[in-house]
Amino acid sequence: MKTLYTDTDINEYFRALTGFPPRQFQTETIHKILNRQDVLLRAPTGSGKTETAIAPFLFAQTLNLDFPNKLIYVVPLRTLANSLRQRTEIILKNWSQVHLLARPLTAGLQTGENPEDPRFEGDIIFCTIDQMLSSFLNIPYSVGRGSANVNSGAIFAAYLVFDELHLLDPNRSFTAVIKLLQQVKGISPCLLMTATLTDELADRIIEEINSEISKS
Repeated sequence: MKTLYTDTDINEYFRALTGFPPRQFQTETIHKILNRQDVLLRAPTGSGKTETAIAPFLFAQTLNLDFPNKLIYVVPLRTLANSLRQRTEIILKNWSQVHLLARPLTAGLQTGENPEDPRFEGDIIFCTIDQMLSSFLNIPYSVGRGSANVNSGAIFAAYLVFDELHLLDPNRSFTAVIKLLQQVKGISPCLLMTATLTDELADRIIEEINSEISKS
């Protein structure tokens, strides 16, 4: 496996992916994720968080790095999952025209109304928080109990992105996500993203995960 890359690689690949040079927070986040360092990213809406999240996965595939071969992208709303999936399909198409991968990458959807990938078998899976947490707890909505361990195992073998973190219910799903992150710490690289999150809540997340998670 190739394990070395340069900042020039990231800059050139990001420009090829988006048509624009990366901002500093994007370069830093991508570098940390590729090195399996968890990141809490706070950036305004429209600043390119989605591209920042997907970039490490694509770059690792292209550079043949030691990195998970699956990206599970978790959002709080079904409509957001669907729109991100459509956006990502365009990104994948554009990327495949610039860089030849061993095989085409696919973007799938796993929500209550669109259960396309019940076992999280795709390359990039966009899912709602309930689908993620039920799978992690070995009680997935979309498959029988006999296959529950397949979904749980997929989570531990994936690069995990949690978007719009500030929209989660602070007393229910947010607490469950913290427990999940504690369990996958050091196993699955994680990127937590939000447009608005207080310093107090950000510090609480880092403290409760008890990890060397970085703020960007």
